[in-house]
Amino acid sequence: MKITDIEEYFDGGTIEIRTDDKIYCFDNRLFTETPYQLYEDYPKDDNSNLIENSIEIQKELIEALNNYDDDYSKVIINIINENLKKKI
Repeated sequence: MKITDIEEYFDGGTIEIRTDDKIYCFDNRLFTETPYQLYEDYPKDDNSNLIENSIEIQKELIEALNNYDDDYSKVIINIINENLKKKI
């Protein structure tokens, strides 16, 4: 897995992680009922795109973040990594 882009939303904290094969969103929205959960694409209100048992994907994302070579803020990458680890 290779990360191609990272984007932050202004909804209170959703972070979109684009990879070479899929788009994942890390849920850190204000007042969310699914904190630190991983979704395929932007989180839907009915949680239909919530990735259940996402531990393997989270591990792959952590590895990919460690290899992400871009000018993107290392602080944001560290925050994503720490939040992903909370659910592993």
